[in-house]
Amino acid sequence: MAVMGEHDSSTEELSLSDHNPKIMGHICTIPEFFAHKNIFITGGTGFLGTVLIEALLDTHPDIGTIYVLVRGKRKFDPNERISRLLQKPIFQKYDEKALSKVVPVVGELSEVNFGFSEALLNELIEKVNVIYHSAATIKFSSPLRTAIKTNLTGTMRTIELAKKLRNLSSYIYLSTAFCNSNNRGLIIEEVYKSQFDPYDMMKMAEDDAQWEDFTDEKCKAIIRDHPNTYTFTKNLSENLLMAEMSGLPAAIVRPSIVYGTLEHPMKGWVGNANSGHLGYLAGFVKGIFRTMSGRASAIIDIIPCDFVINSSLVMGWYVGTHHVEQPEVIHCTSGEVNPLTLKEFCVIMNDSVYRHPPNNFVWKPATKLRNGWRYNLFFYLFHIIPALAYSIPEKLFGIGMPHHTALDYMRVFQKGTKAFEYFMDKDFRYSFKNALRIMSIMHESDKKRYNFDSSLCDWSEFIDRCLIGVRRFYFKEAAETTAWHRMYWRVFNVIHYVGFAVLFIAIFGVCALIFGVPIGLTLALAIWGFLVWL
Repeated sequence: MAVMGEHDSSTEELSLSDHNPKIMGHICTIPEFFAHKNIFITGGTGFLGTVLIEALLDTHPDIGTIYVLVRGKRKFDPNERISRLLQKPIFQKYDEKALSKVVPVVGELSEVNFGFSEALLNELIEKVNVIYHSAATIKFSSPLRTAIKTNLTGTMRTIELAKKLRNLSSYIYLSTAFCNSNNRGLIIEEVYKSQFDPYDMMKMAEDDAQWEDFTDEKCKAIIRDHPNTYTFTKNLSENLLMAEMSGLPAAIVRPSIVYGTLEHPMKGWVGNANSGHLGYLAGFVKGIFRTMSGRASAIIDIIPCDFVINSSLVMGWYVGTHHVEQPEVIHCTSGEVNPLTLKEFCVIMNDSVYRHPPNNFVWKPATKLRNGWRYNLFFYLFHIIPALAYSIPEKLFGIGMPHHTALDYMRVFQKGTKAFEYFMDKDFRYSFKNALRIMSIMHESDKKRYNFDSSLCDWSEFIDRCLIGVRRFYFKEAAETTAWHRMYWRVFNVIHYVGFAVLFIAIFGVCALIFGVPIGLTLALAIWGFLVWL
């Protein structure tokens, strides 16, 4: 596959252009770089965006205004949305003066100039120095037209703003490692040329006639070997950046599967825990999700959320203090330097929930890899049917999990599993060369605080923190694991195995009634053994 903008990354250009600051004769540290900078963020109300805002506030007490693009929804006051966002636990350490730097700006991502008034647009042009573009429709099943308008046209709008700024220091695009998942072998930190022209695709999105009788077959004919519209449009967006941002201080950060935080701003922060794979973890903790599909030896490339944010801040500093001829690309991944297989992942999750069980659960939490008919049969027998049964007392007595019913979780799980099947059945390898090169030239003080070297991650410790984070921040339970939790687990463990005995008695009763005791016993043992194996 041809790539756009190949260059020799073995040499480092240290000459500085006008926008690249030096402080006291040296290239500044990351906190020094962000001092007095004004930032424009898209996607700031999402999981990654929220942690990004906190991290920016934490860089330097003299950071400037952080403008956050907020959609103008009915019944939602933008100031109220930002106010609620800033009430999250990760912002508790900041005083009113610091939080007042976060300012909502109402606009639509895909509209020209975001639909801003002339006065607001001029204010941004005069003041903004750094742009972080993280807004996207992350649904793998999004209609192609929606994905183009949000992911591609939305990126174009941020590029247009970047080119108008009086003093652009850096532009950072949060892409995804999966944007090149239609390729095999080692995926390098370069932009892979799209099979379609991004400008043609944006024109197509604006032409109503193109979408009349637009079938799934037509969609597949366009995205071709991409697994979904998300990866297709993210790849197009990277191609757009390469075409538009040559010679400007721009970078592309490609994270893999984003989990909770390892360290900053606090251990195990998971937000609302319903995005991406975190939704699976929330259901698993309560014993609702009990299986996964994929090859045992396949690598699940997870990455802590704060590593993604750290890499984004590092790249903001890097392209703002080093001359780049084209957008710099890095992966924020783990598979090449600290691989974790699906089998190991399941073992770690089961061990983690054993050490840190929640206050209550629907079924004893445990997960296991299954594939093909075994996975499908288990899913319907032990996910769908129990969820349907459990939904009755949920509706009658108002009991159950916060935010969603068990059946709601099943629908999310089924949809999410289907979307992730493509990625769980293949080995995607991501080069980490550019990321390591840039890490090597960071200041020593920055290397520790803004670390994103996943080779240092202890996956068992990380999953522990995420699981406790789900308990604490999503289910509003205490973070501490007490003797009561241990006792509750032991009681449920006994009930779990008693359930096997009850299941056998029930099967035997039915079989004996129909076929008689001798045949019924043999048949019951066979059926019971199959279900236990399943």
